[in-house]
Amino acid sequence: MTYHSTKTIEKFFGLCDWLIQTYEFRKCLFDDNKDIEILKEARHEHFFYRICVIFQESWMHQLAKLHDPAVHGGNINLTLEYIIEYGGWEPDFRKELIELKKTMDVLYPSIKVARNKLLSHNDYKTMIEPNVALGEFEEGEDIRYFSALKEFCEKVSQITLKEPFSYDDMVQNDIDIFMSQFIRGKI
Repeated sequence: MTYHSTKTIEKFFGLCDWLIQTYEFRKCLFDDNKDIEILKEARHEHFFYRICVIFQESWMHQLAKLHDPAVHGGNINLTLEYIIEYGGWEPDFRKELIELKKTMDVLYPSIKVARNKLLSHNDYKTMIEPNVALGEFEEGEDIRYFSALKEFCEKVSQITLKEPFSYDDMVQNDIDIFMSQFIRGKI
């Protein structure tokens, strides 16, 4: 049993789905794209640089918000903590969710600094000092994070909705179609 309504769970899953999509869009289009050099050609590079930065900032900001406290300043936030703390879960299941969140918490601190200094605020010192890198993390931490997030959502979905967690997993397909058309000059 859970205290969360279907609407609450669906809204939470919508936030997680959008986070996954924005992360995967950036990763597929820029990090894992075998044709990345085409996007870096002089006539395209400024355009695609902007898209890269927009998606990087978006997924990092969405991730940071998902880790906000459940209650802050008298306001309730729909976050991982909210789902765990106000779910009325059986103790063993709650413990599983907490362990998955701990896995996700490894990536969060570096993203939180980026959020607090650049994504949500224009921290003067950060903006003025050259070569300040924020949001960096160890290779593979992002992969582990998103694997744990999907598992977290899958477990919650099975208990609350009695169905698998479904998210838009067509990002790679969309990127492949885009790149095919772009390379052929159709876009």
